[in-house]
Amino acid sequence: MSSDEESIGSDAESAEEVTDLSNSDVCTKYQEASKIVNLALQGLITQCIPGAKIIDLCQFGTTVIDAATSKLYNKKVNGQPIEKGVAFPVCISVNDVICNHSPLASEELEPLKEGDIVKIDLGCHIDGYISVAAHTLIVPAGPDSPP
Repeated sequence: MSSDEESIGSDAESAEEVTDLSNSDVCTKYQEASKIVNLALQGLITQCIPGAKIIDLCQFGTTVIDAATSKLYNKKVNGQPIEKGVAFPVCISVNDVICNHSPLASEELEPLKEGDIVKIDLGCHIDGYISVAAHTLIVPAGPDSPP
């Protein structure tokens, strides 16, 4: 390999974007995605009361993620918008449903009732940098009772 070919190869390598945590932009994207996931999770926890519909909870979580990500990273990079939004669908699994239950709008499901065990899973990404969270709770007697 000639020295010209070596210098071209090293220029291409140095032009590669650093996508690990040593890049502060990557850290910021992970942190912002995490804040959004935690915001949606806290909102979902407060919504898990007797009578709540599972599909409404899933839609609520998705709406929170979409609304929060729409406020961030709106400048285009190289003429392309930065992808962001739901990375893992909001899943509400109740009692004997183990995990990853994200119902269709056409599904008829029983609303939550006091004592139900609810598992919540959700995820958000900014530019492909993903944050996911999960939480398990028992549905309280009412909105004023602690979860």
